[in-house]
Amino acid sequence: MIRFALMLVIALTTPPQISVDQDEDPRKISGLNYQDIGAMEELDTFDPSNEQFKKLLYRTGTVDPLVLRQFASLTKKITFPAVIDAPEEHYFYPFELETTVLSVHRFDFDREDARDFLSGFYIALCKSKDGNRFYLLTRSTVSTWPLNETLPNPQPIRFKGFFFAKLKPGRGFQPNGNETGALPIFVAKRFEWHPYQANEALGVDDSMVALSNAGVDISLLDFVKARNGKSIGTRESTCYWQMLAACKTLEPNPADKRIDFASMLTKPLENVGKRATITGRVRQCVPVKVTAPEAVELLGTDTWYQLSVFPDLDGRPIRVPTRDGDPEVYRNAFPVTVCVLDLPESYDQESIIGNTFVCDGFFYRIWAYPSERTDKSKLDNQQSPLIMASVMTKVESTGGQLQMLLVAILFSIAIAIAAIGWFVFRTKKSAPLTELPEKIEAW
Repeated sequence: MIRFALMLVIALTTPPQISVDQDEDPRKISGLNYQDIGAMEELDTFDPSNEQFKKLLYRTGTVDPLVLRQFASLTKKITFPAVIDAPEEHYFYPFELETTVLSVHRFDFDREDARDFLSGFYIALCKSKDGNRFYLLTRSTVSTWPLNETLPNPQPIRFKGFFFAKLKPGRGFQPNGNETGALPIFVAKRFEWHPYQANEALGVDDSMVALSNAGVDISLLDFVKARNGKSIGTRESTCYWQMLAACKTLEPNPADKRIDFASMLTKPLENVGKRATITGRVRQCVPVKVTAPEAVELLGTDTWYQLSVFPDLDGRPIRVPTRDGDPEVYRNAFPVTVCVLDLPESYDQESIIGNTFVCDGFFYRIWAYPSERTDKSKLDNQQSPLIMASVMTKVESTGGQLQMLLVAILFSIAIAIAAIGWFVFRTKKSAPLTELPEKIEAW
């Protein structure tokens, strides 16, 4: 029964941080050598086949992000004017910067480079807080952003990457040939996106803005969507911790729109990151220890709880597709995984079992884990919606009130039965069949 929690904690474990000496050469994290530095100079034009650029772009995909961040701390005091005035002193230095993106273009390598390297990269025209423009070359972008055109609004981002070179004044960077300044070029694997307002054109709603304001990198939702229906993977661990941590500060607003249980099952990709609510009975509660120092710092605790909650299906069957095409049908129960940092007041992992709660938070995605049911079925793993809960509200049982009410009306019912019994047996008509309940076709 607890295999799903064990799988999750193993998948989300990250390596410990590495300390960096303040006297270390920031360049060494780039993986390039002094011969590469000697080959660099101010560029008349940018050549995507430049060997130093290709090495740097490749390096961004192999360097540990935690190590890169710590080395980037060594260059925090270096300003844009210093980089522009003396680029030769800063080739391949690591930087961590906040900026806005104005547009993104795609560049595709030719067949020879694409076969031995990457298929291409993205060119983001950026504007720093002090008004300086520069280019950021990355291995990825946000799936909802348009390419080869100006964004509807400048979008705030952060990135950790390397300074590569500087274009000479008046030398534009195709396809942004109208940029005429001496623009620096940075190279990074990816960037973080923190939208501060809803933008329908970019797929940003109020839920995502709330998560962004609470520290969640919204671009990571692309990784989450790519794993829909699968186990929790290490690539999404950062987003997982960020969303769980955000829930401790995001108080639910009754006026906010929420998705329901059926929406999570039928349209999971469309609803990743949206506010969600579920009401159900707790069947299992597993405390999970956090071992990664960075995650402990982010969450503010070394323990969180993973609950298996079963909503009342009210007779509705749930049909889940399988590999051979024959759906797996759930008729009486379907599990929802709810992750919380703290259990409701006065409850522990034992006493919470059997109680019904309204769980209010954010929908993460559909995930999968081994279970006794799936061991005997055609499913690879048990499928379950996963919710990060901000608040769990106890649903008080009405059982005692119903008993009192039943005592009061049983006598009346008995009299009514006696009065109409003769009519039922005389007519000998069958009771009408009720309509079949609505079924849920999951994803």
